[in-house]
Amino acid sequence: MLWGLRPLQPKAAYGLAVDLLQRQIHSGLILPGERLPAERQLSESFGISRVTLREALRVLETSEYISVRRGAQGGAFVADEDRLNQLALRRMARTPGAALRVAEYLAVNLRAAARHAALRRGPADLKKLREALRLMGQAKDRPSRKQAETLFLLAVSDAAQNPLLSRGVEEAIAELFLPLETGFPAESSAGTLAAHKSLFSALDAEDPDSSESAMAAVNDLHWQAIRKILHSPA
Repeated sequence: MLWGLRPLQPKAAYGLAVDLLQRQIHSGLILPGERLPAERQLSESFGISRVTLREALRVLETSEYISVRRGAQGGAFVADEDRLNQLALRRMARTPGAALRVAEYLAVNLRAAARHAALRRGPADLKKLREALRLMGQAKDRPSRKQAETLFLLAVSDAAQNPLLSRGVEEAIAELFLPLETGFPAESSAGTLAAHKSLFSALDAEDPDSSESAMAAVNDLHWQAIRKILHSPA
């Protein structure tokens, strides 16, 4: 007997490209103001025609995620930090409960990933984690720090060597589109870096209990950010 089936939601190829680029922006992997690769490179990466890619870029421009500039120095550029903050706040204002559910899902997956990663990580995984920590420590602004944090968490999920866990973490990070903090308080940066360093130490020591506890502390940072945003005056 078939059960739990849902109607298929067909999506044009340009829609899939829109989703992928949005996820990269939401996750912080593409920085505010960053220029996207040339059309030819993007279309080849996605396996779509340049006509289809241009439709995807048009949709992203209409929704204010990017701006397209013409001329020799033109191209597609990610929106600036202020615009991305507005998009994230608008999204959370529409469905505040959704952010809580996504953070809940992300926390569960990250704790499981940390426990398994402590037992399964290899030298290549530790190298990626160290590099992410280095980038976090050198970050001069909030977007760069967020990018490094995302790279670190994705490296943890990959080290768990469970494709389903990795996919869950990646999707949740992309769905949890938090606005970037205004300013860059030193204590916030130091606290975030310390939490991730503690997690790295536990993973390096192959201690699953300590790794899970350290990841819980990292998850608390997400919860604090969400609560601060939801309780801030409009």
